[in-house]
Parts: sequence; C-alpha cells; structure tokens
Amino acid sequence: MLISKIRPRHCLAVATVFFALLLIIGSVPGYAKAASAMVDHRLLHFVAYGFLSALVYGCLSGAWTRRAKYTLLAIAALGALDESIQSFLPYRNGDFSDWVSDMLAALSCVAMLAFFHARAEGKRSHAAP
Repeated sequence: MLISKIRPRHCLAVATVFFALLLIIGSVPGYAKAASAMVDHRLLHFVAYGFLSALVYGCLSGAWTRRAKYTLLAIAALGALDESIQSFLPYRNGDFSDWVSDMLAALSCVAMLAFFHARAEGKRSHAAP
C-alpha cells in the first residue's frame, strides 16, 4: 500500500515546507486576495489542508486510529496557527470559518486514508498464517 511505503521523514520535510509556503504566500500583501478572487478561499483552504493532512498522516506510524487522531490534532493546531498569524497582519484577518474548512478537509482526507489503511491491515491479518 502506498501509505506504508512513504518514508516518514520525507513526508515531514514536505509537510514542513508546504506549511511554511502557505504561511509565506498568505502573508504577502494582496496575493491571498488575488488568489481568492479566482477561486473561493474556502476551497483553497480545503485543498491545501487536505494535502497537508495526507502528508501528516504519512509522517506517522502505527495503527490507523493513532494516525487519524494525531493527524486531526496536528491540522487543528496548524490551522489555528495559520489563522492566528493572519489576525496579526493588518491586511488579513483570522477567520473561524477558514479553520472549519481546514478541519473539514482534514476529516475528509483522514477518513479516506484511514478506511484504506484499515482495509489493508485487515487483508494482511487474514493473509498471515
């Protein structure tokens, strides 16, 4: 399964760089507003945090329940950090509905990954003698 073949340190590196890029791009005056003019900003949040959720899930090891729980906690914290930073910028504002979009993305992504992960674990346990 692809999830089990991903090296955790690579996922962590990509997740860290991706989150840093989200923060940097979001802090450039006018850039976030221009992107939101092309695509609804909640959709941008959903896609970005869905991808980030997949990366965080890939960073973790263990059972799907552990990975799901810690991915959701991490995304909740990262989304809150993102919105908190935005609230300090004079040309941006922190928005609870953006955080909700982040969490909906995380829930959707984690549910899908956990489903396939649990299914793969079940197949492995039935295949073992």
